[in-house]
Amino acid sequence: MPSNKTTAAAPIATGVILAGTATGEIVQNGLEIWTALALAGGLSAVAVGLGVLTGLSGFDSDSNTDLDGHHDPTTVALAGLALTSLAVGVGIALA
Repeated sequence: MPSNKTTAAAPIATGVILAGTATGEIVQNGLEIWTALALAGGLSAVAVGLGVLTGLSGFDSDSNTDLDGHHDPTTVALAGLALTSLAVGVGIALA
C-alpha cells in the first residue's frame, strides 16, 4: 500500500497547476464561470491532498465511512467539486 506522501502528491501537484493556471487566466481575462470552476477544482484538489498528507479525519481510507456506511460530508463535497470541475474542463477542452 502506498504511503500518504505518495498518495497526496498527485492531487496537490495537479491542484497547484490547475489553480495557478486559472489564477493567471483570471488576472489576464477577468473572472468567468469556467476559470472560477477551474480555480475551485484546483483548490479542492489541493485541500484533498493536504487532508490525505496530514491525516485529517475523513481523508484516510479507514475513516471515510461511519458505522452505517455513510461517507464523510467533507470528503464527498470536495470530491464532487473536483469531479465536476474536471468534467467541465474536459468538456471545454474538447469543444
